[in-house]
Amino acid sequence: MSDNVIDVEGLTKLYDGTTAVDNISFSVREGEIFSMVGPNGAGKTTTVEILECIRTPTSGNAEVLGHDVMKDEDRIKEKIGVMPQNFNTFERLSAEENIRLMADLYGSKNVEEVMKMVGVTDFKDKKFSELSGGMQTKVGIGMTLISNADLLFLDEPTTGLDPHARRETWKLIKRLKRTGKTVFLTTHYMEEVEELSDRAAVLIDGRIEVIDSIENLIRDYGGGIKVVVRKDEKAVELVKEKSDEVFKNESGELVGIFDNKKRARKALVTLFQMDCDVEVKEAGMEDAFIRLTGGKLDEEGELV
Repeated sequence: MSDNVIDVEGLTKLYDGTTAVDNISFSVREGEIFSMVGPNGAGKTTTVEILECIRTPTSGNAEVLGHDVMKDEDRIKEKIGVMPQNFNTFERLSAEENIRLMADLYGSKNVEEVMKMVGVTDFKDKKFSELSGGMQTKVGIGMTLISNADLLFLDEPTTGLDPHARRETWKLIKRLKRTGKTVFLTTHYMEEVEELSDRAAVLIDGRIEVIDSIENLIRDYGGGIKVVVRKDEKAVELVKEKSDEVFKNESGELVGIFDNKKRARKALVTLFQMDCDVEVKEAGMEDAFIRLTGGKLDEEGELV
């Protein structure tokens, strides 16, 4: 029996002749945090909405929790939790009242448990409109959990949040995984992908460029070790000579990339003996994404 909670094969979606999702295939394993990452317009939300039975595919097959999205819409919707990017609440109701309203719809009795899990209890009596962005996100995830679904879709859950609220949301998502939930996350934040995900799919123009574990993506596409030179001519010459690739970053500093860790260590020993002003950085998901796509994502999710 398959351990996959989602299986997608050849999924395509056209809008008036425009291809939003282009023949993609992937699976999501039970208990993992799976991220679909890409710029605005890449097809992330369309893909998720097909899996949530909100939209129908033009062609291809998709199964969620063993049910066909074209034949078993009601059964799928009963078993999943969904938090859209712009989720709807009643602004004048309190945090608790919004969660209880969702509980009434599902006939759930676990409101107190859910509020405690997502960290809403301390501000449960405050009106939703008076909450910070991070608090509102916690309420949204609480409303998603109230059905006791084992598969959760979180569409850009930290967009617009300040760094502290974003990290608090990450802690909550990790907590969900520890309770056995499967999380399908869409995001354009590379740090978020690296922090949370077991595996990720990079989606560009409706197509999956690559799908793999975070460790493998960074290893295969991250570009190795980066040495950033701080305006030191001696270091500049050595890094140019010894590194596999050089470029200038946004601050105008020279960056050398070493694909081989042994050569990187030898170069660094020499640089430190020369008392050069350099900084060493390990490759991450942002480096992998840049190498895969030729661009990076800005705060709004645009490819630049």
